[in-house]
Amino acid sequence: MALRGVDGSPGSPVGERTVPEGGYVAFYRREYPGAVRLAGLLTGSGSAGEDIAQEALIAVRNRFDDVDNPAAYLRGVVVNRCRHWHRDRAQAHRRLELLRTNSIVVGELGASDLTDVVGKLPFRQRVVIVSRYWGDWNEAEIAEMLGCRIGTVKSLASRAMATLRRQLRDAD
Repeated sequence: MALRGVDGSPGSPVGERTVPEGGYVAFYRREYPGAVRLAGLLTGSGSAGEDIAQEALIAVRNRFDDVDNPAAYLRGVVVNRCRHWHRDRAQAHRRLELLRTNSIVVGELGASDLTDVVGKLPFRQRVVIVSRYWGDWNEAEIAEMLGCRIGTVKSLASRAMATLRRQLRDAD
């Protein structure tokens, strides 16, 4: 698919640099099918393969003139992005298992009830609990996001957990 400018002439979206037809565009046309095939085989998903190949080709475009062997660089980027894709899926699976386990641990309380209880926490406590136990963030990352000290994050987590324990105990 060729990009067209506002006047119908070949071009690129506003704000993006144009690339001569012989350079990156030829590289893209030549390497895209192989990148999609590689990513699709590594992920086992055709749609994920297409997404990863496109993201990888954008990354290569940003460094196209600086790289000695763009095709090899592209393959490396595709493999790394596939590795991240698998890691992210594994983390999501672990989080779902954790939610499933938590809903069993709290007895009659289901996952939606647990979500309701967490939703009643004050905002900063809720951010800490969700970031820590669902987002798998460490205390330093949460502190940076909230713009506070690590000790404050620990205090917020402690108060939130105490509130959750109390509300869960009262629900039984």
